[in-house]
Order: sequence, then C-alpha cells, then structure tokens
Amino acid sequence: MPTSVAAEMAANTAILVRLERRFEEDYKERKEASKETELARKAVSDDLSKMQNSQDDILRRLDRIEPVTDLVTSWRGKLAGIMIVMGFIGALATFVIVFFKDFIVGWFQ
Repeated sequence: MPTSVAAEMAANTAILVRLERRFEEDYKERKEASKETELARKAVSDDLSKMQNSQDDILRRLDRIEPVTDLVTSWRGKLAGIMIVMGFIGALATFVIVFFKDFIVGWFQ
C-alpha cells in the first residue's frame, strides 16, 4: 500500500509540476498578448483622434465655404456673374473692333 500511495503522490506531483509550467507559459503568453492589444488599442485611439481632428477641420472649412455658396446661388450673385460675363464679352468685342478696325472700315468703302 505505501508503494501505491508513493506512486500516486509522485504522479500527482508530476501533474502539478506540468500544470504549473503550463500556467506560467499561459501567463507569459497572456502578458505578451496584453502588450500587443494595448499597442493596437493605442494605435486605434490615435487614428480615431486624427479622424476627429480632420473631421473638425472639414466642418470648419465648410462653415467658411457656406456663405460663398449662398452668395453664388442667390439672385444677387447670379446678377453679378452675368454682369462680369457681359463685361468680358464687351471687352472682347471692343478689342476685336479696335484690332480689325481697318478691315471693318474697308467693308463700308
């Protein structure tokens, strides 16, 4: 009987030693995984912060652009645009008349 109890104790001791080693290995793996997870979490947090900052920048730009688009779409803006185009066409016509003056006067002689 003492031999079998001693054998059982030895077997249980071996099992406990293996379990202890496995627990230590699991602890080390969990610790490394925790470090990797923390690094990934920090990277994601940094990316989210950058996205938030860029979104804020975009919203600020849109706030500055909005009055311009309102002006362009208003009747006053459209009228100003028409006047600018008419002025450009008039200047172009005047240039053509002055540049080809001799040619045009030749038609009427």
